[in-house]
Amino acid sequence: MIKIAVIGLGYMGQGHVRVLSSLSEVDIVAVCDKDFQKTEKISKQYRVKPYRNFKKLLKEEELDAISICLPTSLHFIVASNAAKKGIALFIEKPICSNSKEAKKLIELARFKKTPIMVGHIERFNPVVNEIKQRIKLGELGRILQIHTQRFSPPPARAFDVSAVVDLATHDIDIIQYLLDQKPVRIYAETDNKAHRKEDLMAAILRFKNGVIGLVEVSWLHPTKIRRLTVLGENGMYVADYITQELFFYRQNENLFRKNNISPTTPITQADIVKIAFQAKEPLEIELESFIQELLSGAKMSVTAEDGLVALTLAEKMINSGTFHKVLK
Repeated sequence: MIKIAVIGLGYMGQGHVRVLSSLSEVDIVAVCDKDFQKTEKISKQYRVKPYRNFKKLLKEEELDAISICLPTSLHFIVASNAAKKGIALFIEKPICSNSKEAKKLIELARFKKTPIMVGHIERFNPVVNEIKQRIKLGELGRILQIHTQRFSPPPARAFDVSAVVDLATHDIDIIQYLLDQKPVRIYAETDNKAHRKEDLMAAILRFKNGVIGLVEVSWLHPTKIRRLTVLGENGMYVADYITQELFFYRQNENLFRKNNISPTTPITQADIVKIAFQAKEPLEIELESFIQELLSGAKMSVTAEDGLVALTLAEKMINSGTFHKVLK
């Protein structure tokens, strides 16, 4: 049985409480948030102890793990205090506000032998893993390009980090997850149209195997869009992260043959197939994995080092956009 507390009771934190309370191997000991009315309400609903101060929670409760669902600027202080006590950490992404904090936390966790999972939730999205399995089977052939679009209205929470750090870390992680590679160079254009920090970005990533990655994020769109497009020699996958719908567009079989195009070559619409697979809530899969990996002592599915890589690349995108330079 894993004794756990959830710190931060915003939208994600309440989701964590809901999912964790449904797992038979979990005992939610307490919840914590500075909004005591919210804390009281949730503590009564789930019959757990309420706290307003995380240090008091860590001092008074015997915990195996905590789930950190706070604004990013608070991740390091809470995580480091828990790591010093050897308490396992689930940290919603991004791991920290900056790579310097993340490196300090990783060093501390290694010294204390404290497990950390970072909440890159799209790794657990069934539509992503369906694509990954199909890529392994060779359905697309050689991968040419991966394009991600993550757009939304401004979030109803603290603007303590930019849209690049908040949103692009998801897609940086997913592109690397699908390719099993890190980019060799990055170029980005960024802007802050309505916020103090970057709220709009388009980035290009080049990988050693020749794949081009395109990452677009925005806090300026009037609606929420989460789209992943993977282009290969044999066709294209188009996935919706939210609805977990996946379509395969079959490529013209003659496209990559020499002298395949002439002035009289007709342009034809690709065959489109909707791919069926078992949908499931990514948060449920993610937290189940965290608990099972704690119980078994297995390596975390998404490590602190994975979180650091995504955050470091997001910082490079910001620097590239600021100084208009290609970065390696």
